[in-house]
Amino acid sequence: MASTKLANKAVGSIIKLKESGTLVEFYVAKHDYENGLNGNGRTLIVRKDCYDMRVFSNSNNAYANSSLDSWLCNTYLKLLDADIQAAIGTTKFYYTPGNGNYTVTTLQRAVFQLSLTELGKSASYAKTEGSALPIASTLQIAYRNGSAVVQWTRTPSTNSTLNVFCLDSDGNVSGSYYGNSNGSRPAFTLPSTLSVSDDGSVSVNSAPTITSATANGSNLGLKNEGFNFSYTVADADGDAVTVKEYLDNVLQRTYTATLNQTVNFQAVTAANFQKVLNGTHTLKVVANDGKEDSAAYTVTFTKKVTKATVTLATALSADDAITVMIMNIVGSLPSDAALEVLVTNNANDTSPVWEDATADIKAGTNHVFTNQTAANGFAFNFKLSVERGSSDTGGYISNIGGAFE
Repeated sequence: MASTKLANKAVGSIIKLKESGTLVEFYVAKHDYENGLNGNGRTLIVRKDCYDMRVFSNSNNAYANSSLDSWLCNTYLKLLDADIQAAIGTTKFYYTPGNGNYTVTTLQRAVFQLSLTELGKSASYAKTEGSALPIASTLQIAYRNGSAVVQWTRTPSTNSTLNVFCLDSDGNVSGSYYGNSNGSRPAFTLPSTLSVSDDGSVSVNSAPTITSATANGSNLGLKNEGFNFSYTVADADGDAVTVKEYLDNVLQRTYTATLNQTVNFQAVTAANFQKVLNGTHTLKVVANDGKEDSAAYTVTFTKKVTKATVTLATALSADDAITVMIMNIVGSLPSDAALEVLVTNNANDTSPVWEDATADIKAGTNHVFTNQTAANGFAFNFKLSVERGSSDTGGYISNIGGAFE
């Protein structure tokens, strides 16, 4: 199932969280909620419907430590999954203390009731607490069990310590005695980095991690032969993890990781190193658990290979004496490159006789073998080596052809 970050969900869209194990719908109400107080990266979430009908307070219209406030931050909070509770943390918002204190200040809570201002409303004897939410009009009529109900705000009336502002079932502003039972509508913030699946459910995901004995960002220096860059992929959630290996930001390999198993970066092993050009290179590993990428793990190195050697893995056997050979080297070799070609016609013997055919091959002429014996039967092989000269100019060999008789 595909997923996206909470930050990518449109304001007004629906996400789902579990209350006592049952998925419940919530609105994405605002990204970077009160970022002047909380910084960026917190998304305000508001329950789509009221949870229940309950009193605001048992004594006055002060919000902090009221019955509603205490229930939201204790009883209600514990209905949510433990990992979501941890992700909620606490949020700062503007509020009016009430009970005779009507100077707007800030309060910090895990779960809270919205203000009259945040619901896009104003009234005489109501202080401005924050600003109207982008989906205020959507939130102005609250429902419970399919029917519109009166919903509490956290805004006290400055005209009386007995009244708290509410929105009626038609969305209009009214004042309500603190001891009345009206709709509780939990609101809280979550990190915008949380994952939201296609069905709207939110999960607290731990991204995969990559570790290595080689520190992230290391420069491995000069390399003139294949080497092992080993690393290990882990995932705290035990998710299936896809790993991608990049050489200079070009994808080289994709595979499904065996978690906690050491793996070698394939593009620079001995079998593949010859395909890497000379110069400075960057290796990068990224792991993805289907929800998010790990931090990229990178190392750099500089390849400087000035000599190449080519030989046949298996000698070419003949049913008679091999007396002469010719070879054609296709490619581009600098004039000052040092070329050597050794050939043998008894390659299967314990100690083959290697003859220097360099001059003949450079001249494009046949090389006549001086060796005429082969204890294990005649068989042809060659050892070609070429090395850069003083100019340090590179070259290449694309094909080696030839024949013997």
